[in-house]
Amino acid sequence: MYLAKVQKNGQTTYILRESVKQGKQMVARDIFDIGPSPGAWIDYPGGNAWYLNPDLESKISSLADTFDSEQFESLFLPFLRPEVRRATQTFRQRSFKQYTPMNRAQKEAIARQVHAFDKRRAHFLKFGNMDQGPMVHMPAVIFRQLHNKSRDEIEQLFMDQERVLKKKDLKSYVYTALNLHRFFKGFMAKQMPHALDQDKVEAFFIQELCMLNKELFELTSHLHEYLIRYAVMFFDHTYGDSVLLDDMVKDFQFRQRDRWFKPPGATRQLGLSQALKIFNLTAKALESMNKKDLTREFRNLAREHHPDKGGSHDRFVELSNAYQALLEKISTI
Repeated sequence: MYLAKVQKNGQTTYILRESVKQGKQMVARDIFDIGPSPGAWIDYPGGNAWYLNPDLESKISSLADTFDSEQFESLFLPFLRPEVRRATQTFRQRSFKQYTPMNRAQKEAIARQVHAFDKRRAHFLKFGNMDQGPMVHMPAVIFRQLHNKSRDEIEQLFMDQERVLKKKDLKSYVYTALNLHRFFKGFMAKQMPHALDQDKVEAFFIQELCMLNKELFELTSHLHEYLIRYAVMFFDHTYGDSVLLDDMVKDFQFRQRDRWFKPPGATRQLGLSQALKIFNLTAKALESMNKKDLTREFRNLAREHHPDKGGSHDRFVELSNAYQALLEKISTI
């Protein structure tokens, strides 16, 4: 049993649903329209005490295929008054059911039945890692909550969990969930997707989203509302800043420190005009840039010229020196 947050006549409302088996599939079944304010069904007799409307609980117990009063009550916890929720949180944690280890048959069932799209989403939300490694080695316990649930309940679960994602993580999350890195070669595919050809990334994104639309929802004429949110996440956001390239630069500088070392006074300061030429910038363009803009340009050039990726050592040294010279100039503007 779960609370589904849906849009009805332009208004957000909540429908109490349950996942039931229909043939070999799990499907969602509506039980009761809770309305736009689930908190309206909660009564507060005094202090930090609270309980659900007895008439509602009685009605739901007669309509649901299976009914667990504790599970039913837990669905309304997010809608408690904040001060009551905080005051009773410790007691609720103590009453949590003890963890039951899974047997081999349960693990194999999860590995077979939980969709790879769901596994990748769950893994990213738990660990925040784009490089998820071989799917077969992911522990089944991570996906336990996704087993024996309808597609609707699974999507409602992810909608709730995705609220913790920051804006800078949204595009990387979708990129990982759709396993887009498999269409590209090299370490950047898993760690620096913003360094890839974005026209190709977008084409593969559309391809995979349409495939999921057909596979999960049997739709080809339009995109299901549960997948529309991923199109918004992908096209309305940018990848978060990556420190990977910065680490590569520092590592390169460390490894080349002996080659770069010269006696004091022997290093010639790179001129502004030469630094601008290396970055293909004009003095006027530099005046309109801040440190973040310059760093972005440096990263784009560094990806192309880094020696570990087939670039020229001397060119990369020159580029690094030019970057430092332009940074000093920006700080004085």
